[in-house]
Amino acid sequence: MHNAAQVREHEAAAAQAQNASLFDLMQRAGAGAFKHLLERYPLATKLIVLVGWGNNAGDGYILANLAHQHGLCVELACADPARILTGDALLAQQLCLQAGLQLVSWQQVDCSKADVLVDALLGTGLRGEIRPLMQNIIEHLNQVTVPILSLDLPSGLDADTGSPMPVAVKAASTVSFVALKPGLVTGIAKTYCGELVLDELGISHAFSQLATSSAELVSWASLAPLSVRDKHANKGHFGRLLCIGGNRGMGGAIRLSAEAALRSGVGLVKVFCHEQSQWQVSTGRPEIMLNIDSGTAALKAALDWCTCIVLGPGLGTDSWAQSQFEQVLCYVQLSQKPLLIDADGLNLLALKKAQSTHLSLPMCIVTPHPGEAARLLDTRVKDIEQNRYRACQDIAQQYGVVVVLKGAGTVIGSSQTNEVQVCADGNPGMATAGMGDVLSGVIAAMIAQGLVAQLAATYGVCLHAAAGDRVASIYGQRGMIAGDLFEPLRTLLNYQ
Repeated sequence: MHNAAQVREHEAAAAQAQNASLFDLMQRAGAGAFKHLLERYPLATKLIVLVGWGNNAGDGYILANLAHQHGLCVELACADPARILTGDALLAQQLCLQAGLQLVSWQQVDCSKADVLVDALLGTGLRGEIRPLMQNIIEHLNQVTVPILSLDLPSGLDADTGSPMPVAVKAASTVSFVALKPGLVTGIAKTYCGELVLDELGISHAFSQLATSSAELVSWASLAPLSVRDKHANKGHFGRLLCIGGNRGMGGAIRLSAEAALRSGVGLVKVFCHEQSQWQVSTGRPEIMLNIDSGTAALKAALDWCTCIVLGPGLGTDSWAQSQFEQVLCYVQLSQKPLLIDADGLNLLALKKAQSTHLSLPMCIVTPHPGEAARLLDTRVKDIEQNRYRACQDIAQQYGVVVVLKGAGTVIGSSQTNEVQVCADGNPGMATAGMGDVLSGVIAAMIAQGLVAQLAATYGVCLHAAAGDRVASIYGQRGMIAGDLFEPLRTLLNYQ
């Protein structure tokens, strides 16, 4: 993926390298979007194309002219009919006028009478909050039930962060041009974009030679297969995972992490939980080992035994929780063992960071949802969601860790590199209790089996999301529970 500035800076040179002009790219963009429109809405006979005055409007004019030639009924609704266009947008507008299409004000059309609305109002050149005129148009469009096709991005959406500025078109589908923009694939932007399609306009190779990627879109299907296991292997070859959490009445969370780790291929799993939660952890799953003793010496022995640690699911924040948390953090800073912190472990970590300026967490992964991320950075959830990429990188740098910022389009970053990844898999059915606990177990299982932290985070996030998609494809999204992912996890791992 490439940010908007990269596209603006390099698309002309990339086009020239392919013996094309920017107007050629505009024609390709309009043609590609019209092709998608015909495929997505084959029964559509009437279009209303809403245009602004920049190059995004030019794409809309090209589409409108093609639709008119195709025999569709087309109305061109302009944000400001009196505005004089320049450059390639003017050329595209003249093609429409020469073909007999008329420009009218957006207030003169009845958007509810169209089969499809085409949004060509604002492109990637948007700076700051959009003007009141455009806000009024966008708010009007969002009240209409007709499906909207947005060109390049939904108007009003920040291409790099995905944040509305302050409103954005809610599209049924979006055709993005040249390169995917990072803001379109994470957080609330996924709601605004609808179905997202990329048309590289025939310059992908040349563009990739010139531009620097700002983020990578990853999925389970895109990852290289995990290595085949040796035939002489035993359980000790695939890691010993220690899961710490499960305070009074909260044993279910750590049980989910432990079982998810087993289903994700780890060799041995042991749970260190509150003595009153041991029955919740062990019932029906004898493969999970329990640490019966609960004192400091017992935890030290368990830490010595393991090769990887999960800390936090169901941990709580009381004195028992704080005691386990402090002992684990002291241990890993000396032992260099991989540690994954989730849930209440993150809340205790935020408190510790506030009390201490020096905090070293080598080989650590943190997996916050936006609320936990806000506590880690001492800010608001709103600030996290306005720029999920920046939030992920800020946590990574402040804590020196690998970060998995959960949510729609989970973001993965690291203090060791500027590379950021976004998971393309997953669905809203996964917004249910225990899914984060399962994810912790899956990622930790990847570490226990030998993957380095950032790679383990990538594989774990994508595997977890793909398992959720597998469940949704069979049963639907509603009613999905965390335990539903166990069988798909195993299937995906073995038939990658």
